[in-house]
Amino acid sequence: MEKRYRALRTIGTIYKVLGVIAGILTLLGVLGGCATSVLGGAALDQFGQDWTGIGMFGGVVGGVIFSLILALNGGLIALTFYSLGEGIYLFLAIEENTRYTAQVLSYQVNRSADSPVNNP
Repeated sequence: MEKRYRALRTIGTIYKVLGVIAGILTLLGVLGGCATSVLGGAALDQFGQDWTGIGMFGGVVGGVIFSLILALNGGLIALTFYSLGEGIYLFLAIEENTRYTAQVLSYQVNRSADSPVNNP
């Protein structure tokens, strides 16, 4: 059976690739945020006190909070992109199955119409 809707398949693939890229970047950002907070905790704490007046978001605690927020947001973005791509593929599969079923039913109806009726 021929593959139809090449543009939709391309768009679905692009969304899935963007989802994977967003997931990878999120993971790298979370690891970078945690590493920065652990390695430069004192410097970030002082930076937070200088600029915001409160030191709560500097240091290790701030890095962990930032990493959790980044993980949630990035994970949702990655999941959304990937699910959009899968949704497009789902609709294409439904269309293919419906078309195939219609062809099979049409073949069966034509075949039964062509066969002679056996009346005893």
